[in-house]
Amino acid sequence: MIRGLYTAATGMMVQRNKMDVVTNNIANVETSGFKKDTLVSSAFDKVMLQRINDDPNLMVVGPYSFGAHVQQVVTDFGAGSLESTGVPTDLALEGDAFFAIETPAGERYTRAGNFNVNAEGYLVTVDGNYVRSDAGRVFIGTDEFGVATDGTVTANGTPIGRLRIVSFADNTTLRKQGDNLYTGTPAAQTNAFAVRQGFQEASNVNAADEMVNMMTIYRKYEADQKILTMTDETLGMAVNKLGRLGG
Repeated sequence: MIRGLYTAATGMMVQRNKMDVVTNNIANVETSGFKKDTLVSSAFDKVMLQRINDDPNLMVVGPYSFGAHVQQVVTDFGAGSLESTGVPTDLALEGDAFFAIETPAGERYTRAGNFNVNAEGYLVTVDGNYVRSDAGRVFIGTDEFGVATDGTVTANGTPIGRLRIVSFADNTTLRKQGDNLYTGTPAAQTNAFAVRQGFQEASNVNAADEMVNMMTIYRKYEADQKILTMTDETLGMAVNKLGRLGG
């Protein structure tokens, strides 16, 4: 019975963590460049139970499972659709690449190209972090600027640098840091992309799919909860009966 309690409880914990991931996906369905997450769970390693002081041919009882646990959270880096905004500071990437961003914690990476020009004339993210070029920060000085498909930035018809756009040999090494930024190494300058000015990349979250996932998780959590309650009640009855026999 105790085994049933642990199995049901670990199942509930896994479903709760899955719900947190799905809820975060839904909350970011309108976030530019957001990439959805999926939680992967698995069973704990099984152990083999054996009897002692029995016939050696009858010693094996069988495998014993300790329930389920969260194995990892996987990010889906599939591209979102490109949406035209007509805003010159909105940039979108086609291809497996990322904008390089200067932050107080060091260089970070993003697919979200909903940039702005700050009071000092630099191209920045919505959180005020500087967009990087191959020569450092991107100083524009005005909203009137152009970005070519290869990332070359021009202001008043004069080239002022090329956006630092990088790729990774394995995107699974990237880790979400918050504010739609990723951290990871090594980042390599790439040419396998195209910049689209006046566009934003939409989130790759499918709201309908996530709602289905949410209902599935809720049902599984509810089933584990019922099993936990039934096991607890059965254990309580057994303890009460033993108490009466002992009295």
